[in-house]
Amino acid sequence: VMTTTITGSTGVNQITDDAITAAKLPTGSVLQVVSYYTAAQVSQTIGTTDTIVNSMTKDITPLGANSKFLVQVRWFGEANISRNRVFNIQMDGTRVNSQSNNYWSGLAMPVLSHDSDPASTPEMMNLTTLVTTSSVVGNAITFRLVSSCNANYVLWSNRCFGSAGGAQYENGTSELIITEIAG
Repeated sequence: VMTTTITGSTGVNQITDDAITAAKLPTGSVLQVVSYYTAAQVSQTIGTTDTIVNSMTKDITPLGANSKFLVQVRWFGEANISRNRVFNIQMDGTRVNSQSNNYWSGLAMPVLSHDSDPASTPEMMNLTTLVTTSSVVGNAITFRLVSSCNANYVLWSNRCFGSAGGAQYENGTSELIITEIAG
């Protein structure tokens, strides 16, 4: 016997035979959560145009119409010239919730933990943004983490600059999490 408990504005008579659909759930209900996790240690040169960071891309196929998407990112790494670098989220190739497409406009920057040791002591970046869209049930949306800066500078993901060749410097992982919320 399956018991279904629903709170909010959904009435019991809206749900029959345990057939719960996104359309029957109240606004604000979590419909699904997807994530992209990576431990890949890479270095890449990033310049004045948006570049995908360490393949951090994830598709989500909406279960509801007009959903909102809570996008959360945790990035670990090191940035050559972190003070001139920004991170953004793109949805289907277009920045969301950013003031412009310029290389200096961003949702987050790496937090510099120690400026005098470029071989060690990594930076971190945490970003959260709520994307409102006119999603269509069944039509996949692609979210991705991108970065840009004022010139061509190296970004090391999930490692420090000095970690190459097995050196014992800090390393970590990164993750992109997308939560679909009923609109």
